[in-house]
Amino acid sequence: MTRQEGISIGAALVAHAALLAILSLAWQRQMQLMPSPDDAVAVELVTIADAPRVPEPPQPSIAAAPQEAAAAPAEAEPAPAPEPVKADAVPPPEPVKPKPEQKPKSTPTKAPPSALDTSSLASLIDKSLPKAPKKTLDTSKLAKDINAAAPAKAAIDPRAAATLAQSIRAQVAPCWNPPVGGRDVRRMTVVVSVQYGRDGRVIGLPVAGTPTGMTAANADYARAFAETARRAVLRCQPLKLPPDLYELWQSVEINFDPEEMT
Repeated sequence: MTRQEGISIGAALVAHAALLAILSLAWQRQMQLMPSPDDAVAVELVTIADAPRVPEPPQPSIAAAPQEAAAAPAEAEPAPAPEPVKADAVPPPEPVKPKPEQKPKSTPTKAPPSALDTSSLASLIDKSLPKAPKKTLDTSKLAKDINAAAPAKAAIDPRAAATLAQSIRAQVAPCWNPPVGGRDVRRMTVVVSVQYGRDGRVIGLPVAGTPTGMTAANADYARAFAETARRAVLRCQPLKLPPDLYELWQSVEINFDPEEMT
C-alpha cells in the first residue's frame, strides 16, 4: 500500500466517524421532542394524504465535515534537487614542456705548469743518446772520500777503506743513468751525502750538492745530473756491507763522476 492510498483510507474513516456523530445528535433531538407517556395526547386519525410531510434532514456530506476532523494534508515530498548543469567538457590544456636548462659552459681551467720531472728528463736523455763505455772504478779516490767523511778519531785501515769504496760504488753504479748530452755533460761531477742504517738502507733522503764542471753548454743539464745521482742511491738499497765496519760506512759521501762510474 502506497502512502497516497493510506491517506485516502484515513480520510474516509474520519468522514464516516463525523457522519455517525451527526446522526447521533439528530436522534437525540428527536427523542427530546417526543412527548412523555404520562401526558395524554389526542390522536387524530388522518389520512396519509392530509398528513404533512416532514422534510428529511439532509445527510451530511464529507465536504461538510469540520476542518479539524479532516486528515492532515500529506507532507509534501521535498522537491528533487535540480541536477547540476554539466558544463561543456573542456579538454585540459596540454602541459607545457619545460625547456631544458642550458648548462653554463664551463671554462676549462688551465692546469698550473707542472714542475720539471728531472727523472723523466734523464730517462729520455738516456734513451736518445748512446751511453759511454764503462771504465774501471778508481777505488783509491773513493777511499779518500770515505776517509774524509769518517770521524777523525776512527783509525781506518787503507785496505778496508778501499774495499768499502769499491763495494759501495760497485753496488750504486748500475743504478745510475746520468744524462748524456755531449762531452760537456760528462765533465760534470756531483757529490751525494748519504746516511745508512745497519741494515744497509738509506736513512732520510740523500743530499746532492751543486754539480761541478758546469759550462754554458751543459748548465741546462745540471739539475737533472744531480737528480739522477740522488735517485741512484735510493734505487740501490739495501747495500750489502760488513756490519763490523758499520762506523766506516754509516755516513759517506759518494762522488758521482761519469768518467769513472759509467
